[in-house]
Amino acid sequence: MRDLDTASWQNARNWRMRAEETRALADDMQETEPKAIMLRIVADYEKLAQWAEKNLTPFWLERRKPSK
Repeated sequence: MRDLDTASWQNARNWRMRAEETRALADDMQETEPKAIMLRIVADYEKLAQWAEKNLTPFWLERRKPSK
């Protein structure tokens, strides 16, 4: 189980690094449309990182969140 946790953590870290690199490239872009495309890719990388982080802990071990 520990290996899976480490792999998920690495995946989350890799997606965050890709997001940062892609954001840096987008920041240097002057044209609106390509820059917007790159920023959508950044958003997708962030979603992948969040998904990987969410899956670090098996759902049956997660603490229940209080209802609103």
